Amino acid sequence: MAPRMKPRVALAVVCLLLAAACQRGVEPAASPDAGLMEFATLRITDEAEHFLFTYLMADGSFATVDKIADVPEGARGQVIVVDTALSPAERRSESILYVADLNRKKEDGSYPYTVVSRFKFERDLLRDPVKASGVMPPECEAVPPSPPDRVVLYKTDWCGVCKVAADFMRKEHIPFIERDVEKDPGAQQEVACKALRAKARVNGVPVLDVAGELLLGFDRDQLVRLAKRLQPSPADPTSKKML
Repeated sequence: MAPRMKPRVALAVVCLLLAAACQRGVEPAASPDAGLMEFATLRITDEAEHFLFTYLMADGSFATVDKIADVPEGARGQVIVVDTALSPAERRSESILYVADLNRKKEDGSYPYTVVSRFKFERDLLRDPVKASGVMPPECEAVPPSPPDRVVLYKTDWCGVCKVAADFMRKEHIPFIERDVEKDPGAQQEVACKALRAKARVNGVPVLDVAGELLLGFDRDQLVRLAKRLQPSPADPTSKKML
């Protein structure tokens, strides 16, 4: 029996350029290598011991495990399957991929799969991993929850709009803290993970986290509306919830 494998993942950069994954399987006839030798046939079951399962994460990275049970629920719709009992030549790994749907088990206990062009998969299916997968990278597990009593302003020193947003919140007595995404790597990872959770695309600063809802850019009216959700700070008994 093969040794257990730990997922291998890497957190992507803040600004991800992504697009929704295809919901239909790629027809084998559309593959550029169609008409060549027959594809190897796989029987993918929960008990099989010679498969590797690679699934997509929300940040565009991948994790690989050797048990179906270790594939998170949110990533089971499209899982790349490698049969290690076959040689790379037999599975034609340079040109095709076996992509299984582990959400649907057939009557015989096996899972359905589609043979797809590797090129087409990389071109079409990976354009928007944040919409295709609900699985967060492990790095995001350490990100603290949004503070309930203040806004978090993610900014840079050179961002003029960030300064305008900060001045506006001071004037309106909206409590906030500032995180510089250029000077603080932790702030960059934090806003990236929050964007992944919100299935949002961050293209710059400012980004404001208002009680768990992200504002991409500075919108005065929307900020005031969301700031009404802020709770009084327990450290400041004189603070009042905005009306």
